[in-house]
Amino acid sequence: MQTHRTLWFLVAVLTAVVLAQPALAGQLAEDSFSISFPVYASGGSGFSGPWTVGGFNAFSAGYTQRVKSLCYPRLDTSGGSVSGDAFGAINGTVRNLAQTLGAPNTTAYVSFLIQARGTLNDGVFNGFFGLTLNGSAGNDLFIGKPGGGALDQYVIENRGGANQIPSGLKVKVGKTELLVLKAQFMAGNDVFTLYTNPAVGKPEPTSNVVKTDVDLGTVSKIGIYSTGAFVIDEIRIGTTFADVLPIRSHGGDDDDFPGCSGDHD
Repeated sequence: MQTHRTLWFLVAVLTAVVLAQPALAGQLAEDSFSISFPVYASGGSGFSGPWTVGGFNAFSAGYTQRVKSLCYPRLDTSGGSVSGDAFGAINGTVRNLAQTLGAPNTTAYVSFLIQARGTLNDGVFNGFFGLTLNGSAGNDLFIGKPGGGALDQYVIENRGGANQIPSGLKVKVGKTELLVLKAQFMAGNDVFTLYTNPAVGKPEPTSNVVKTDVDLGTVSKIGIYSTGAFVIDEIRIGTTFADVLPIRSHGGDDDDFPGCSGDHD
């Protein structure tokens, strides 16, 4: 009996270790939302716990899982995505990273697919939606469609809207966009560069969308944060540009593959 218990314990430990490991050698974390979501779901890799309700002034997480992935040319996807409606209150969900970010003189990359839905600017605070990097001392970075300022563009800004840097990429309902953030962590203010719709499988491009006025400190979690209608998918964190843009192993058009939806679905 004791032997059986020991074996079951070892299996459980090994399973937890495997689930915590990144899918790629240089990939720190990923979630493609291929299993149930949102709150208390624990799919993907590189996290130390499940998604939970969280984010500044967020007291609910009314998100739902979609069967289909968002699609982007040549980008690997694995089925599933997450959507949120236009809400009358802030919604948010956060997840702790297994490996924190933010040590001085280190660089991390964050990528995700995002698509506006419904009617643009619907929802309280002009219907914002996007991803947050949640730092220490209350400093968070927001990447997505804002609730103020350049309402028609994707931006990087302090969570709450301060020190906004517009990307120039217009937010279009039903159009899937690929956003990639390069985070260069410094002893003081960090350097954040946003790439919009870069080519998968190509070298890292250049961008003049750079934010240098915030020190995130230690980033221990990421968050989905919104009041507007949107879909998000394929969140990846890595140490290089290529880590967060894995190439799809099969050829053909996006719409040729089951479980993958194009710009309009």
